[in-house]
Amino acid sequence: MGYIINIIREETRDLKQKGWILLYGRRKTGKTYLLRNLYHPDVYILVKRDGSLWSEDITVDMTTISDKIRNLLDQNKIVVIDEFQRLSESILEEIVLSHPRGKLILSGSSLRVVHKIFSPSSTLLGFFSPLKLSLIPPRDIITSLSKKFNPELTIELSTFLRDPWLIPFYSNEKIERFLYRITTNLQATIISLIGEIFTEEEREITNVYEALLSLIGSGVFKNKELASILYSRNVISEPSSSHINQYIKNMEEMDLIEGCRLYGSKMRFNRLKSPIMNIYYYLDDKYNISERCAGFNEVKPTLNKLINSEIQNFCADIFAEFYNGRKEYFLSPDKEIDFIITKRNKPVCVGEVKWGEVKENDVKKFEKNVREFNCDKVLVGKNIDLEHPEITLYDPGDIIELVKKH
Repeated sequence: MGYIINIIREETRDLKQKGWILLYGRRKTGKTYLLRNLYHPDVYILVKRDGSLWSEDITVDMTTISDKIRNLLDQNKIVVIDEFQRLSESILEEIVLSHPRGKLILSGSSLRVVHKIFSPSSTLLGFFSPLKLSLIPPRDIITSLSKKFNPELTIELSTFLRDPWLIPFYSNEKIERFLYRITTNLQATIISLIGEIFTEEEREITNVYEALLSLIGSGVFKNKELASILYSRNVISEPSSSHINQYIKNMEEMDLIEGCRLYGSKMRFNRLKSPIMNIYYYLDDKYNISERCAGFNEVKPTLNKLINSEIQNFCADIFAEFYNGRKEYFLSPDKEIDFIITKRNKPVCVGEVKWGEVKENDVKKFEKNVREFNCDKVLVGKNIDLEHPEITLYDPGDIIELVKKH
């Protein structure tokens, strides 16, 4: 499919705000595509891994870059420096002498990018406004894909193609076939979403980061349990969550994981933020797909369950965006509640997603489970043709209309 579907992102408008900007985020969230193809700066410069510079707009090298960029800024030009963290501090210090003339956008993926700009000791502090590029927001991806696909497929694809690097690989196939192909054929790319971040920061991927991501992807979500398992494997020296807290924080900063709150408690649990990473690590834990060729029919039952789980999480993000609230989860063996949206710690919406046919008994069961909540109640289904006086029922078309109206 490539970029035939032009995903119009809110961040394109944000880049047009006045002042100098730092654009940052995890690898392959579309920063370079956004800057080169949607924003259209006067000059785009990429700092390559070997320290050389590449640009189609000007001829530049490390000995002339600061003078040329300052000259462009003095002419009120828009200049983008991609992977700027590979530049030396001295070059950056010379460039910011032109502030606030022109418009300079720095873009980077390293874990230390934000710290390099915004730490109290940074000589660059005060020159840039931060703009984080994450997964494509639900409203942007749904609005774009609904122009090409039917409502059901729009929701399914939006769940996964919000990770922008997957867009060029989709070729009009069923969602489970697409995800099977990606997780079995592009394993190195999925793993590189982790590796490039930490090699860029510290030139190595630590065993702790690798082990944590693998465990979280396989379904272990509590810090205490994560620490206990890592200790038993001799990855950390003590079975205390304090030994992994900084690692968890670092991975949250770089959008590798998200910490979600459990409703009614102070406990948070971790999940991989990228849906495709979640699926890959879970399948690898269950079927060892990184070491063996697991057939489609073998993994299909688990894959379908994972797809449903990711669609549930995506719908939770949609309603969190709609209510401008916080996504929380309700873990109880007695009640099937997929998500809760809160504002100022009070529930404003409680919901369940049943990615299949919704029958009257499903609605009655959900009504019973959410009876204690005094807030909006929503039930999302793939096929649904029912009404209820207290529960709002959404099929894929209704979800798309909700997003477009919002």
